[in-house]
Amino acid sequence: MNELAIISVDDEKIILDSLKSQFEINFQNKFLFEFAESAEEALELIDELIEDGIKIILVISDYQMPGMKGDEFALILRRKLPSTKVILLTGQISQDVAIDFVNNNIFVNIVSKPWSENELVTLVKNIANNVG
Repeated sequence: MNELAIISVDDEKIILDSLKSQFEINFQNKFLFEFAESAEEALELIDELIEDGIKIILVISDYQMPGMKGDEFALILRRKLPSTKVILLTGQISQDVAIDFVNNNIFVNIVSKPWSENELVTLVKNIANNVG
């Protein structure tokens, strides 16, 4: 059986803990949820999941992280996993960055921090329902 995975990436552990809690309440065991504290850690995790035959349907990433920013991370994800959807959780994103996503044919959903649990859960459900 192919498992479906959702990965959350944020350098703030409190954000990851909050996402984990919201996912456990709203999705129980429907997906494999993985968490990483940096884009680099997430890329290692992604390689392991791919090796194990697990399909990554969604990556939820902070935009403003030390090391690799969310836009650079999204570009790498697009090349590595073209069908995987990306949600950027951010307190700030410039118009230029949003335009770069469009110019590079990268579709991301942008959700502002602090986020609405209902909004995020609905978005995740919509993305999961359209996995084909």
